[in-house]
Amino acid sequence: MLIRIAALTFLASLVFQAMPLGAQESAATGDASVKTIEISAKKYEFMPSEIHAKVGEHVRLKVHSEDETHGVKLNLYPEGADKSVVGLQFDHPEDNGKVEKGVDQVLEFVALKPGTYEFKCAKVCGMHHGKMKGELIVEE
Repeated sequence: MLIRIAALTFLASLVFQAMPLGAQESAATGDASVKTIEISAKKYEFMPSEIHAKVGEHVRLKVHSEDETHGVKLNLYPEGADKSVVGLQFDHPEDNGKVEKGVDQVLEFVALKPGTYEFKCAKVCGMHHGKMKGELIVEE
């Protein structure tokens, strides 16, 4: 019986470890209604630089700076879209692009419209700062 329990525990831990980081956090906190995506920022790059969400999904974006202060500023409108209707509705709009030294940035929003949304570094970080970009792709 103990061997069976140990085997089941081991299998459950493998499944949990195979989940993407955001899914692990949602499973651990029981907050299944929020998709958590973690991004690492270091000089001139985001990892991952392409992230995905679905229309109607509540997203929590956590940005961790690895080398110096970085942050994310998300474009509110998908590329090529009419600017009359916002595509991302933030829980706290003032946090979009707000960066504090030594503090991970957390942005929460609902993806309202499909499309590709650019995000970029929110703090000047050097010579190639302008190239530090990524994409949020919102799908139906």
